[in-house]
Amino acid sequence: MEGWWGRLVTWPNALSVGMVAAAGVVTWYGVTATELLPRDAEPTAEETITLAAEPPPPVVVEPPIGRVAEGRLPTRVVIPSAGIDSAVTEVGVVLEDGRPVWETAWRSAGHHLNSALPGQPGNVVLTGHVSVADSRNIPVFANLDGVAEGDVVEVHAGEHVHRYEVVSVQVVEADETRVLRSDHRSLLTLITCTPDLKHRLVVTGQLI
Repeated sequence: MEGWWGRLVTWPNALSVGMVAAAGVVTWYGVTATELLPRDAEPTAEETITLAAEPPPPVVVEPPIGRVAEGRLPTRVVIPSAGIDSAVTEVGVVLEDGRPVWETAWRSAGHHLNSALPGQPGNVVLTGHVSVADSRNIPVFANLDGVAEGDVVEVHAGEHVHRYEVVSVQVVEADETRVLRSDHRSLLTLITCTPDLKHRLVVTGQLI
């Protein structure tokens, strides 16, 4: 998916500062719906729906430095039933051509920086490509459509492995943002594009 989240993900302190600043821009100006979910093609005029008037509810997370020090950031996601085994890197909001967009994870799945941590209450959001334009990249979620309810997804964080049972598999519109929301439950949300690149495939799991 080389569209709205198309750049290599790294984790230097400078990028952390940039993402925090960009997140402030998102809060102030709002983000279009098609920038909130992964995609493999540029948005059409019909898909671009402004969410500034009703943004998703904020998610309270711990400072990134503390999270890294405690080794609780997700580093790997494994779905045996679908043959998926991918590294996980952090992705955040950056400015691209003057507008806030999500970064793209390069050769890995991306953990949305403002989503929950594995094993904790809240929604852990991981996104990944279903196809790639650059042969050097990897479509880590190409087989996500092979996941079914009852399957187990393993999320590694430090020395811990958190297991989530898949409770729903659904296809949603590109501007559907409710799947990003958190509540008191410990959930995992995996998102990629459908093969035709027009919709989003969303797999939701609950902590076992």
